[in-house]
Amino acid sequence: MSKEDHVLDRPGMAQPPLAERLDGYVDMPPLSGNGNGSGGPSGKRPKPKRGRRRLAFFLMAAGVLLTAYAAVVVLWRDPVTDLYYRWQQNRLDDALASTFAEFQESEPDLTSQRAGAAKAVDEATARSQLFTSAKRFDRRLKLGQPLGRIIVPRLGLNKVFVHGTRWAEDLSRGPGHYKETGIPAVGKTVAIAGHRTTFGAPFRYINKLRPGDRITLQLPYGTFTYRVFKDKIVDNSDWSIIRPLGFDALVLSACHPLYSAAQRWVVFARLTTVKTMNGRFLTFWQPRSAAA
Repeated sequence: MSKEDHVLDRPGMAQPPLAERLDGYVDMPPLSGNGNGSGGPSGKRPKPKRGRRRLAFFLMAAGVLLTAYAAVVVLWRDPVTDLYYRWQQNRLDDALASTFAEFQESEPDLTSQRAGAAKAVDEATARSQLFTSAKRFDRRLKLGQPLGRIIVPRLGLNKVFVHGTRWAEDLSRGPGHYKETGIPAVGKTVAIAGHRTTFGAPFRYINKLRPGDRITLQLPYGTFTYRVFKDKIVDNSDWSIIRPLGFDALVLSACHPLYSAAQRWVVFARLTTVKTMNGRFLTFWQPRSAAA
């Protein structure tokens, strides 16, 4: 070691500038901790922030909830739209009661029949009166209006159905009547559509209906009972299902298979009896099993 170096290294002596001492060497501040670049005195990495842990927990919880939601939809029906459907059905109940009252008050024949003031008439006249009342009611119909109540014992179904099959305005509230078809008692096919997975899924188990099963439609001018006689699967674009069949028929349709709109499951039923406002029964068709 040179004498100059020895002098510079003595403790307590003033040191010359570093640049002069080491001829351009640039001194760097020491690394924090133990100098191994690990960011801490023990060499451990910093713990993740709380925000990241919370985000991870939220994503996992969301995944679990979505999986459970999908399982409920598959095994039962959509619970979210089901709540909306139930709320709308409660509102439709009140609206339908008003529709019944207003129509019956405006029909003098119906009012007198219910009061027992009308003279007994033969069946042909009773059918004619029923037809006339149906035409009057048909003229008053508006899209979205509650039309009546559909009751299907096999499906445990008892709901208000509306006039129209628009997705948001009609089918989200209940089964919908195809406006292109007639209403009961006018001699035409009556067609009603319903969801199978969303908005209450009223027709979810439409495939369980069997020949002979009873379907009832309650309207302001009468109660109509039908019996199922067949079903079939058709393409979604097949509108032949609503054509007149030469008798009072009822068609129920729903998307098929589940979670797809490619096809429709269609059930056909025929009008058997009608109960008029005065309680009289009119027979339109008698199944062979009943006749026997």
